[in-house]
Amino acid sequence: MTVAEKTRITKTPIENKGVLNEAYDYASKVSFVRGMRVQLDNCTMLFISGTASVNEEGESIHPGDVKAQTRRAFTNIRGLLESEGADWHDIVRTTCYLADFRDYDAFNEVRNAFYEEEGLDPLPASTCIEARICRPELLVEIEAIAMIPADRAP
Repeated sequence: MTVAEKTRITKTPIENKGVLNEAYDYASKVSFVRGMRVQLDNCTMLFISGTASVNEEGESIHPGDVKAQTRRAFTNIRGLLESEGADWHDIVRTTCYLADFRDYDAFNEVRNAFYEEEGLDPLPASTCIEARICRPELLVEIEAIAMIPADRAP
């Protein structure tokens, strides 16, 4: 049996074009999906790609405003989760990227407020990293992993 003939875990892309366009729809094609739904026996895992302050047309919004960009990134992730029948209570881990770690306090203020609005308890595991982000005007990018029961339909 070749590798190609082996059984694979079922996976499908996550999208919500009402919130975000797909990266492969950009004028300069980018080869990734917004997220991936991976079906396991009793659990489905949602892997949300790095998500920033980008609108439905793929344009960066809120340049220079780390708080507004943070809020938009969290809102974009919410939209992707909703397209899969999930919400922020299903998130088990986030990785947060800041273009400048001096913006951490402002970022964290918005994150704390967002998590409080969502009523999250416990909070997701998280790591925050200073990194270059794919566009110079973007200050924040967040990726997330969620786990939901296998029978929860998108």
